[in-house]
Amino acid sequence: MKKDNLLIFITLLVALLVSFFTIRTSFDIKALGLLFFLLIVITTLINANIGLVIIIASMLFSPEIIVGQTTSREITIRIEDLILLIIILAWFIRTALTKNIADVFKTPLTKPFFLYILICVISSLFAAFFSVIDLRHSFFCIIKYLEYFLLFLMVRDNLKSLGQSKMLVAVFLATALMVGLHVNTFIGKEIEKGTTFFRASPPVERKGGGESGTLGGYAIFMLAISGGILLTTPSVPLRVFLGGLIILLGRAFLYSLSRGSYLALLPMMFGFLFFSRRLVLIYAMSIIFVMMIIFMPNMIRSRIMTTVVAKKTTEGVHLKWEESPQARIESWKGVLFEKLPKSPIWGHGAGKFFIDSQFFSTLTEVGLLGLFLFARVLSKLFQMAKAVFNTQRIKSNDFGFGLTVGFLAGFIGLLFHALSTNTFIIIRIMEPFWFIAAIVLSLPRLILEEEGLAAEQG
Repeated sequence: MKKDNLLIFITLLVALLVSFFTIRTSFDIKALGLLFFLLIVITTLINANIGLVIIIASMLFSPEIIVGQTTSREITIRIEDLILLIIILAWFIRTALTKNIADVFKTPLTKPFFLYILICVISSLFAAFFSVIDLRHSFFCIIKYLEYFLLFLMVRDNLKSLGQSKMLVAVFLATALMVGLHVNTFIGKEIEKGTTFFRASPPVERKGGGESGTLGGYAIFMLAISGGILLTTPSVPLRVFLGGLIILLGRAFLYSLSRGSYLALLPMMFGFLFFSRRLVLIYAMSIIFVMMIIFMPNMIRSRIMTTVVAKKTTEGVHLKWEESPQARIESWKGVLFEKLPKSPIWGHGAGKFFIDSQFFSTLTEVGLLGLFLFARVLSKLFQMAKAVFNTQRIKSNDFGFGLTVGFLAGFIGLLFHALSTNTFIIIRIMEPFWFIAAIVLSLPRLILEEEGLAAEQG
């Protein structure tokens, strides 16, 4: 039996099992949930593009569920995590039936990434043997990193044309528009009620403002992507759309009141200027920056100005960090002077401590060796994206150039965002990041194939 016929047979078999299940089972929430995930598997087996679109659409609109409890905090995952794992499983099945799956893993990122995962596993096992750690939380942390990389591989494997990549980016922008509309509706309602202090957060957010940093990181990245495409597109309607999207996301970003996200804005903008090399952007961004300062609402202005406060004492006036940044600084000191010296090489195990900083958290969890490998993965990815940017084929393609510039600028912004947030493990930021990374690194091949097809038709 040919592989394609075998795939059709398996799909039909699953469909029959779903039908039998729905007939013999009462329609409770668990039954409907299982049916939903089986349908996702079937559609992804038939057409991987459907699975990719489902991933994008669910990125910021999936609820969070509690799957366990450790001594320090709840273990939570999002429905989005489950959807992603189900789609990756379906992709594995489809790929195993139609091609050599080992070829999919042949990327320069594979070795450093899996070395990092290995260190996470070893560190967690050492912690389990020689100290106290909840391996359930370590397992979920490691799985999160793993699923992001598998998403990256899956997207690269399924990209067949430049038109397909444009379609997927369009779905990203449409999702960002829905996020912007949702958050701005919330902002409008709070202002109308006369609320003097509130924080915007992503849709379906359980903690009530607790994920404002997540919204800030997502906004930083999507502002960069939108700005990159706006910079190069010749389409006037698309420029109008992207301009409106940037205004919506920019307002949502400001009302997140996330000072860590504010910190990432300027590096992202400088990265944008450096890679785009467009002088007009300097004037445009200067005007935008001045307008933001002039018309900034008092709540946002107060949030920024109170980061450092002046305190009068008998000895004079002293500058002091506000409570929230001070708590972060104290936790970072605890990493450097208490936790790290106890286990400098291997760390204390994935997910054992919660530190408000990706880099300090990684240093605590997997030590100096793990931090080196983590930095190696990020630096390799940045180098690969920069190599794509430097190719003449990209520079002569409006879509490719704009998307690559936006990705590089957004990457820089997220590196600074990660100073005060666990950016590179947050699914609502990392799914867009790794998804777009896969598209950017595939652009040279896709553009070359499109040029070859156009030459044949010409």
